[in-house]
Amino acid sequence: MLYGYLIPILLYVSIEIRKVLQSIFVNQDMEMYYEETDNPTRARTSYLNEELGQVDTILSDKTGTVICNSMEFVKCSIAGDAYGRVVTEVEERALLPST
Repeated sequence: MLYGYLIPILLYVSIEIRKVLQSIFVNQDMEMYYEETDNPTRARTSYLNEELGQVDTILSDKTGTVICNSMEFVKCSIAGDAYGRVVTEVEERALLPST
């Protein structure tokens, strides 16, 4: 009877320890260092590696061939604070004088 409760608890604890150790490895990975702003990677949550590994969208052409998808972070706004240095198309259009 005791084993029925003990094994799921130990499994849960070992999975949480794995998550914490993997977040430590992410923090220490020098290949994930952004030189332009002198920022190292910081895993602020223990489930970051699980979020990074999820595939959200697969793009393909009409024949079904998977096409190369290269996404690049441009800009985002969180709570009114803009992050990113690139001027977006919407901002370019707003800066153009109207004729």
